[in-house]
Amino acid sequence: MDEPCRPCATEELEEILEEIWTTLETRGEAPAAGARVPPEAAPPEQTEKLVAEGLARSRDGEVFLTEEGFQRARNVIRSHRLAERLLHDVLNLHNEEMERSACRYEHMLGTEAADSICILLGHPRTCPHGKPIPPGECCECCETVLRPLVVPLTELEPGETAKVAYIGTRDNARVSYLTSLGIMTGRSIQLVQRRPSYVVKIDESTVAFDDAIAREIFVRPAHRVSRAARGGGWRFRWRNGRQ
Repeated sequence: MDEPCRPCATEELEEILEEIWTTLETRGEAPAAGARVPPEAAPPEQTEKLVAEGLARSRDGEVFLTEEGFQRARNVIRSHRLAERLLHDVLNLHNEEMERSACRYEHMLGTEAADSICILLGHPRTCPHGKPIPPGECCECCETVLRPLVVPLTELEPGETAKVAYIGTRDNARVSYLTSLGIMTGRSIQLVQRRPSYVVKIDESTVAFDDAIAREIFVRPAHRVSRAARGGGWRFRWRNGRQ
């Protein structure tokens, strides 16, 4: 489950909003503009800060998220969970190390950077803990406009070429086996056939493996160009002007 991050002074409001969001989820309530802030999620001294910044409003002794507060909370949650997905799936980080890094990135990623990560990972719907990732605009149009930049080898068609992005398994023996076959990050491969087994060409050699292994090999198809890539490549725009 998501764990609270250690707040810095400039990030305090976002930490409060994040705690409100996760508390609502735990209670089975959908986070939304106008949602009542659970008292256990934020004590009065914190909700007063939200009200002062227009992120919440007080009425009849209770506090409710404003539209601005909801959107800001949503952005932080989306950035945090996408960062977790990237750190877990691509960089193979887990537990406390993954959580600490995600806590830093959630305050740094702007909308464009978060969408770039989302496209890169193929629009994941949940974080590694199984919590839902709020969709972005890139997700709304992905089925008709975009194709994920990184896909399992099983989604290639015979004759397609691609570069290996990463191996999606924590089984060291499996990684060593694939590496011995020449399948490693950055290597160009071509899918020769899908049945009865997957056969890929690497340089002048061909190797074969079953469906289970093919699903663990994530690749960047050579001919797929995303909207973000056409806009000038993967340039992450950080919040507060940081890049």
